[in-house]
Amino acid sequence: MKEGYWVTRTYQAGAVGEKSKYFVPGTRPTGKDRRREKNAIKKQEQNEYSSVKALARVINANFIAGDPLMGLDYGPAGYDRLLKWIAGKGINLDSLDEAQQRDLIWEAAAHELDLCLRRVKYRLKKDGIELKAVYITSDMDGETGECVRVHHHMVVNREAMPAFVDAWKELGGVDYDGLYENQIDRTPIAEYFIKQVRRIPDAKKFRSTRNLVRPKPKDRFAQTDAEIRVPKGGTLIFRAAYGKGQPQYIRYVMPAKQQPVSGTGAVYPSGVRADE
Repeated sequence: MKEGYWVTRTYQAGAVGEKSKYFVPGTRPTGKDRRREKNAIKKQEQNEYSSVKALARVINANFIAGDPLMGLDYGPAGYDRLLKWIAGKGINLDSLDEAQQRDLIWEAAAHELDLCLRRVKYRLKKDGIELKAVYITSDMDGETGECVRVHHHMVVNREAMPAFVDAWKELGGVDYDGLYENQIDRTPIAEYFIKQVRRIPDAKKFRSTRNLVRPKPKDRFAQTDAEIRVPKGGTLIFRAAYGKGQPQYIRYVMPAKQQPVSGTGAVYPSGVRADE
């Protein structure tokens, strides 16, 4: 039998919990070898790692029902602004191939969104309001993979929405809808976002304001590869197919007594800044 040990990793993000179980090859570390243990577990988790899971944790941990899910697009004036930014860098867009043009327009749009975020932060700061946002820049249809006009998707705290609508009005349109009360787990939103993110060298799949938190995992040794269970009082949302000796994963609604107080935004002391 291959030498190693099983570890169960647990996350809590808002009212949503996750448990994974991994087999880690090698001898079980003790004492000063705890860092080696963490690195070994991280390596195993990377095999199951998903940007969707990471983004869902950020949304679940920092936003609540009613916070707006927004789409920002570019009208003629906004698109011209992107082209002028590229021209200002001394680049002749027409001299480039289609892929290079697409990358530059994406870069210009990401820059324009950064400028918008700064304007919104400045306006909100005067009113004593803190901006919280997680966002992507996309130029791809998530279902077909076809190229579309560059645009942005984001989730922000509800107090920030009026400032965004005002700050973006000269660039294009803003569509928005509040996060649903009955959708405790925001993984479907994370899936929707990530499906629209194409691979761009050195570009993050999603970004966020630096004041958001990402819950840290808690690890414990497991005696066997027995199937992991939902905590008593919790409700299963998703379970990956179970196979004896294989990695496991479940996602669930936390028992009521372990959920954060409604309206807190679920910021935990164990959280770290989220900038994926």
